[in-house]
Amino acid sequence: MRHPASRFDAEFFARYYGDAETRVADAGDATRLAGLIAGVVAYLELPVRRILDAGCGLGLLRAPLRRHFPRARYEGLEVSPFLCRKFGWHQGSLADFEAPRYDLVVCHDVLQYLDDASAARALANLARLTSGALYFSVLTRLDWRHSADQSRTDRDVQLRSADWYRRRLRRGFRHVAGGVHLAKELQPILWELERPWR
Repeated sequence: MRHPASRFDAEFFARYYGDAETRVADAGDATRLAGLIAGVVAYLELPVRRILDAGCGLGLLRAPLRRHFPRARYEGLEVSPFLCRKFGWHQGSLADFEAPRYDLVVCHDVLQYLDDASAARALANLARLTSGALYFSVLTRLDWRHSADQSRTDRDVQLRSADWYRRRLRRGFRHVAGGVHLAKELQPILWELERPWR
């Protein structure tokens, strides 16, 4: 199912990010997530000069990422015309967004809103856009059943298996830890127990 960009309007973001009774995430979540991403990236000694937050929404990650990477330029990509007007993000879909490569790309809970063909194109495009690290997360079928708070989580999404995403991510990335993936051409030194388990 494809969602028109107009679906992501002021009401959508007020419900899932504004109202304390119904929101799925807030600034505290963003601060913790940015700390996780920055910790892995710093441990691997990856320089970060350009950041793309793909599907950035309200930009909750902007301030915490900029605190961790003060010299980096942060850019937001968003499909919502409402948010692009409000915050000045690049408007477009990750499936066909074109730009020079970024040292860090964040794609947090976005691809469940795309149909299979668009999500596959977006994953391939992530590999083209990322020169360093990618943080990637998405709501999966198993997450919906066992982890998501269904009273707060948008149910009008495409639920796929984690393996569907992993197969496509492996083409351009190697998983490091906590949702952080590295561009395949990078070869960091990792101790055996730091590597993903098979």
